[in-house]
Amino acid sequence: SGLRHLPSHHLLLAAMLTGDFRLPSLSASPVGSPTPAASKSTRDLWNAKAKARQGIESVCYDLNESEQYIAYVKSFAGMPGKLKGGFRWFYLCAVGIGAGSIAVCIAFLLKCVNRLKVDTQEAMFEAGHGLLARYLAWIGTCLLLSAVAGALVCYVEPLAAGSGIPEIKCILNGIDLPNVLLLRTLVCKACGIICSVGAGLPCGKEGPMIHSGAIVAAQATRARAGPLVGAYQVNTESRDFVAAGAAAGVAAAFGAPIGGVLFAVEEGASHMNPTILVRTFVCAAMAALTVRFFAGPMDGTAPWGTLGTDVPVEFGRFDVRRYKFLELPIFALMGVCGGLFGALFNGINTRLSKWRMRYVGPRGHLRYLEVLFVTLTIVSFNFFAPLIRGGSNRMSSFCSAQTLFVDVGGEAIRDLFHGEEHIDQGMLLFFALIHYVQTIWTYGLGVP
Repeated sequence: SGLRHLPSHHLLLAAMLTGDFRLPSLSASPVGSPTPAASKSTRDLWNAKAKARQGIESVCYDLNESEQYIAYVKSFAGMPGKLKGGFRWFYLCAVGIGAGSIAVCIAFLLKCVNRLKVDTQEAMFEAGHGLLARYLAWIGTCLLLSAVAGALVCYVEPLAAGSGIPEIKCILNGIDLPNVLLLRTLVCKACGIICSVGAGLPCGKEGPMIHSGAIVAAQATRARAGPLVGAYQVNTESRDFVAAGAAAGVAAAFGAPIGGVLFAVEEGASHMNPTILVRTFVCAAMAALTVRFFAGPMDGTAPWGTLGTDVPVEFGRFDVRRYKFLELPIFALMGVCGGLFGALFNGINTRLSKWRMRYVGPRGHLRYLEVLFVTLTIVSFNFFAPLIRGGSNRMSSFCSAQTLFVDVGGEAIRDLFHGEEHIDQGMLLFFALIHYVQTIWTYGLGVP
């Protein structure tokens, strides 16, 4: 009974020394728990986090050194081992093709959605409909798309929300998060990102492409064929496949296989060696090849069989890449400003995310209503914001800076880089500030 008055860390030490973790106050007052004097909201938040941690387990990536496993590995000497290794390379190529195909479909469908929205506005303008009628059609379409994206997250699979990159990093570093790599999550992620970006929300499609590639790789490890079948299910094999799938997602989004490998090395997997590096590069190269094979012909910019430069995230080719020496300090200043604004973004969004965790929750009607409210506010503002500059309210007559408010396919950015028209600096700065605030508000919303 005298142990009840000891601090919690002393109780934990005593339990470790005696082997008895049933000490009187240890289970009643876990280490790090709030004191009785803490507020009710603090205790509720701690209890919610403790409850969430109960379903999280770790993954063992240690080398299996048992005699049975060593004998099992030796049984694949010679031709069986070569056949097993050949199946591994086949699966890596299949994962790359799968990740690239998903990226192409997402980019193609997004362009179709954006084209449909803009064509509807043009048809209504030519038919003589007023600004209010066109706004109702625009906001109605966006709300319908965001309603689908929000329903997939709030009622089907909450782990489909966001980019999915933090969850993939957890998996690669030994935290077994349930449902992150399920086929259901892939369907919700791919369909949801088309709807959320198509609705005009400031969220990108690149992160979900990385998550989708990792899910494709995880599904390949569950096919139970080739190197993945036998008496032992090796966790390291699955981990390496997921890392390769994430790299393939990066390569598919940007058309950069080396960039995908660097992402897996620097941001993803903590376990890396030359063998995994080569496998990851092969998977990423197949993803980039698949994107370049399908992207151009599906957009109608190149005939089938022509490998072009079209990728989901591409801003065109620059004919002149020279710059003056005196411009280097300007580039450095831009980098410093980017870091400062990034730190401010993270700080504000962290506070917002904690507020959402406490008062909104990961799923349910409240989070779904938040999705609809945020979409209504952002899309409504962006519809009328280009009119501040004056001129025609016809979307096809907007300048490149005005088009940024209503464009979701990246065409406005490409025109901004390569257009010869004069850029309205004031409108461009206005868009940058508004988009910055809207992105902070959107990040963490119940959509992919």
